[in-house]
Amino acid sequence: MSSDLQHDLRFLPVGLSVGHKPCLVVGGGSIGTRKVHNLVRAGAAVTVVSPTVTAELTSLVDSDRIRVVADQFKMEHLAGAFLVVAATNDDGLNAAIVEEATRRGVLTCDASSAERSQVIFGALLDADGATVAVFTDGHDPGLARQVRDRIGKSLAVDSPPRDQTSTA
Repeated sequence: MSSDLQHDLRFLPVGLSVGHKPCLVVGGGSIGTRKVHNLVRAGAAVTVVSPTVTAELTSLVDSDRIRVVADQFKMEHLAGAFLVVAATNDDGLNAAIVEEATRRGVLTCDASSAERSQVIFGALLDADGATVAVFTDGHDPGLARQVRDRIGKSLAVDSPPRDQTSTA
């Protein structure tokens, strides 16, 4: 290894194939909705568990793109999941979901805590058939979006980048 490395990465930026794999998103608010959009675009079989969901998620249900379980989260909802995204507004619940999913060997993303996550979502930009993902190791999602937007401007991308970043 080179001695001029500036720091160790907490997360390795990789492409993860989730096509047709069961992915669970717990939380039907704005952050959960952004995570669902990314997973759907990647071909995942998405289930959302939440007593309420955004209009965007309802639209995805109506078009048979996702499934919603209108209920409070229960640990049995984790059964069979390949990836779990904890995106509730309850930090303690997110932590409990991640702890149990990790114990079961399921990949986890805690949208409220990069430190508890095994997987984080980068700020994505689609341009000319390529996808650019900007990561800040989960430290500064706002900076990731700013860098993504600067890249988009330098590539003269006509459509504005989608905001697809949260804490994790």
